[in-house]
Amino acid sequence: MSPALCARGAPLVLVLLGAALRSCSPSEPAPARLGCWFVEEVGGGGGGGSVMPSALRQRRALLLLPPPGRRMDEARLESALPPEVESRLAFQILDPSGTLWGGREASSAPLWLGADPLDSDAASCEISAYAPQEAHVPWAAGLVGPEGCPRSLERGRWFITSIQNPDLGYGVSSILNEEEEPVSPWKPDAAASGVTTATAVLSVFTRTPRLQSRLGRAVLLDCGFSAPSGPFSVEWRHQHRGAGRVVLAYDGAARRVSVAAEGAELFLDAGSGNASLHLRGVGVRHEGTYICTVYLPHLHAQQALELKVVEPPTVTLRPAPLSVPPGAHAELACEVSDFYPLDVSTWESGQRQSPDGTYSLTSFARLAAAQPSDHGASYSCHVAHSGLGEAGLRRAVKLHVAGSSGPSLEDAIGCFLLAFVTFGILQALFKHTFGSKTKTEKLE
Repeated sequence: MSPALCARGAPLVLVLLGAALRSCSPSEPAPARLGCWFVEEVGGGGGGGSVMPSALRQRRALLLLPPPGRRMDEARLESALPPEVESRLAFQILDPSGTLWGGREASSAPLWLGADPLDSDAASCEISAYAPQEAHVPWAAGLVGPEGCPRSLERGRWFITSIQNPDLGYGVSSILNEEEEPVSPWKPDAAASGVTTATAVLSVFTRTPRLQSRLGRAVLLDCGFSAPSGPFSVEWRHQHRGAGRVVLAYDGAARRVSVAAEGAELFLDAGSGNASLHLRGVGVRHEGTYICTVYLPHLHAQQALELKVVEPPTVTLRPAPLSVPPGAHAELACEVSDFYPLDVSTWESGQRQSPDGTYSLTSFARLAAAQPSDHGASYSCHVAHSGLGEAGLRRAVKLHVAGSSGPSLEDAIGCFLLAFVTFGILQALFKHTFGSKTKTEKLE
């Protein structure tokens, strides 16, 4: 294993505690609290030596997060635990990097907590046991050296926690290593604390858990991480409708990008912990779930982001103008073109799909026989689509029934021009006929 997680048999978590954490005095603010579920596998399904779990069991847990770089006294925390949380299922998470806090100052509430700290539904939280192991993907296989470090990994239990609040634009997953409680020689039988204290060793977060893009645009999928210094690898995977593929992979051991799909670019900065994905020329094929995974020797954590492609339609109502004689039927056509997804609402009709994945449809409406009283009536096509907002888009046309009203300005001008031209023609014919006769009489 890499020296990033192993220093001559001593776990890195102890180094972090000694360097970055200090005790909190009773006057310091209380830690952020978040109700969680401790999820664990129960039994083996089907018998016959099956290792598959038959069910998942959830038990109430509590996450206690002191401000970055601080810790609280376990006895003080234990005295304020709610009765529904079992012993050892209250987790004090020491977060030297402040990633779980959302990168905010200690004087502010964590980003995922929301405006109301008492709102238990503001964020979802799960904690479960974690087993450190080597990664088997090609771009992370080289992170583990030949010497390994299995004994240090066995010191203290490991957990993984996930905190998600898409409405506030933040999600984070952290690999935690539990502190080993020292046994006092004076009180060897002393009861263990009901609070489990663990340090965040690897955290992966996103500030864009939900994204939306129009066709042809560029979009940035945010992914960041905090980890001990040392080699790491990054993988971006795209999943949609049961199919998955790797769109970009960075091999930390070889220090190169080993997989890169067309239009995909990795914004990588180890210093700031940036591993964001930049997609150019977004198309319908880019829609789906993107999973950002950061690998360390024997550890990995990930975040999932949802990208939705939305292209608003172009709406045309024809014919325009709409003119019919009395007693005739008119037919309107509402053309809705080049939109995505297929959630448009208008008159009933079928749809067509273009090679770029967008849809088009034409809706028809046959009007009743036009009556003079229908003159000036307005007919409209209203289109509702996720890309048009709540108001949608409306196109309207007015019905003109011939002979139902006096001549318009255009009609008057037309009649005047027709009369003028007719007068000119008659005058020319008159001159030609009678002018020739007059000349003949003079000659005689």
